[in-house]
Amino acid sequence: MAKSKRQQELEQQLGEITEDLQRVQADFVNYKRRADEDQQRAVSIGREGTVAALLPTIDNIERALTHAPEDLQEHKYIIGLQTVAKQLEKDLKDMGVEPIKTVGEEFNPELMEAVSMEDGEGDKEVVVEELQGGYTLNGNVIRHAMVKVGKE
Repeated sequence: MAKSKRQQELEQQLGEITEDLQRVQADFVNYKRRADEDQQRAVSIGREGTVAALLPTIDNIERALTHAPEDLQEHKYIIGLQTVAKQLEKDLKDMGVEPIKTVGEEFNPELMEAVSMEDGEGDKEVVVEELQGGYTLNGNVIRHAMVKVGKE
């Protein structure tokens, strides 16, 4: 049984419409994936900016605790400040922020910035003092640690 010319035209149109629909569907899937990636990137950039803005406050809290007089170590004010520091540390860790380990570690220029160098006997460059803490967010450096390096 031969198909009429009209039936052939309709089948051809149906095939073209089906192809167009498949193309639109594929475009939509790609668009959705790109939109999700863009949203995740925007959240990450926002988080990095927020963490970077908080770092000076973290530094100041650490300095306050480090320089608190010995006779005030058990004072409620210092205990409260320690509690705030621990809570901030926990919240940052929950967000994926990690401090960069420095003292005693081998110098790593990808994570650390050497501010000064002490003479030593060996060939291995090791961090002897941390001058300012460094942090990573989900493995990406937010701020390099400023360190003093010595040779071992």
